[in-house]
Amino acid sequence: MILPNFCVFEGIDGTGTTTQIRELERRCREVAIPSWFTCEPTNGEIGRLIRRALSGEMPYSGDTMTRLFAADRGEHVWGIGGISDHLAAGELVVTDRYFFSSIAYQGSAGDRDLPFAANAGFPLPELLFFFDLDPDRAMDRVEGRGGDLEIYEKREFQKRVRDRYLEILPLFAENEPAMRVVTVDASLPIGEIAEIIWSETRKLPIFKR
Repeated sequence: MILPNFCVFEGIDGTGTTTQIRELERRCREVAIPSWFTCEPTNGEIGRLIRRALSGEMPYSGDTMTRLFAADRGEHVWGIGGISDHLAAGELVVTDRYFFSSIAYQGSAGDRDLPFAANAGFPLPELLFFFDLDPDRAMDRVEGRGGDLEIYEKREFQKRVRDRYLEILPLFAENEPAMRVVTVDASLPIGEIAEIIWSETRKLPIFKR
């Protein structure tokens, strides 16, 4: 099932999804488009537990992480005040990461098939942006921020994750043609990427009312 006016940003760490979501949020405010911007893991109880695990504080297995992300996502989509409620209220919903991340990340850290099974019941976005960047360049960005790295922020692992994205996204595009997948060259200047995102997002039904 495709959810109209639901948009997802995906990519390995360091590709600039968070920067571009903030820019898109600013533009939506300027043109008074009702919208809700969110992310995964969420700020709920399960999401906070996941963040502790990502920091290395709680060394869960890859398969446990898959199940935790799926539980957090269930609340994110169908919980009170979640994605479904905001879409029903006539808003554009944009999330930084969705179940494609679980397939790419947890599928690279544990059972490759479990993320598909754990996320089989979730609806698809109408628009998906995949930010693509050489993993070494992406990790240069991540390491340049300073601070502690998360458990998945390792060069070889990020290479596997990118390969997994490149493997699965064409399958979704082929099997679910109603979901528009836009690959973004994340090496482009921030402003140029922002124009691409804005141009593609404005094709969503909410902008045509």
